[in-house]
Amino acid sequence: VGKIHMYTPATKRAISIKTWDGTTSFIIPVRDRSDHFVVGEKLNVTLIHWDVENNKIVSKQVLATMPDKPTNRLNDGKCDSTGRLWSGTMTDAAGKDIKSGEGFFYSYSNKDGVKLHLKNISISNGIESSSYNKKLWYIDSRKFMVDEFDFNVNNGEISNLKPLFDVKKNNLPGAPDGMTIDADGNLWVALFGGARMVVVKPSTGELIRTLSIPDTIKVTSGCFGGPNLDELYVTATTDDETGSVFRVTGLGVKGLPAFPFDLPVLPLNLITRVGPNLHVIITVR
Repeated sequence: VGKIHMYTPATKRAISIKTWDGTTSFIIPVRDRSDHFVVGEKLNVTLIHWDVENNKIVSKQVLATMPDKPTNRLNDGKCDSTGRLWSGTMTDAAGKDIKSGEGFFYSYSNKDGVKLHLKNISISNGIESSSYNKKLWYIDSRKFMVDEFDFNVNNGEISNLKPLFDVKKNNLPGAPDGMTIDADGNLWVALFGGARMVVVKPSTGELIRTLSIPDTIKVTSGCFGGPNLDELYVTATTDDETGSVFRVTGLGVKGLPAFPFDLPVLPLNLITRVGPNLHVIITVR
């Protein structure tokens, strides 16, 4: 709990470090800033300088706090091609204690701040956008649906909700969780409780492929990696919340590079308090 992790396939080096005492929702690299990441902590989007060579936290700074219920927390997060962060919330609980309709879906950028897009979300999960920046796909897991929106990437607006893929109507087990996109524009959707990822063609809403993950049933997400972006990394969990990462090769498809978070250079008027393990950075505006 409260850890961020990094695995380097080329060297097989795996490191992790604890950054706080709660659930960490996401971690995304910052554009053009080595060892800097934005991390979801409770309702905060936190900038972390993580010295990965020495596995030390150099500094932390809260960039934004979602104007949400104190009983909620952020869940999945992903950036669009402009570096704008998209993330939603859910009850800070597990299983049957998660309340339906209590969450929200937001975007955040340095330019526009926090913007609310959707209400009455139950479990905010997978987020993906098209390579041509005209569509955004989103999963609220308790809808058992992949939804599609028209997407204006320039002003960060979504509109015209359309159900794209219904898990139950396709007689699939589990609920949709995280997702990623391949170079052909197809969506790879993790089925939590379904022991698989399914591939959906957005132009038709058709199920075109199923990938079984035999060693676990709680598949949570996936992304493409490796030197040629032709390896699928699948995350999963167990009843005791032990996490696993699976590498799947030989799929015959490639992914697209993930977009980093865009953060302009910080102002020079910073006050830094140095402790034994942490530098707390406060921006004076």
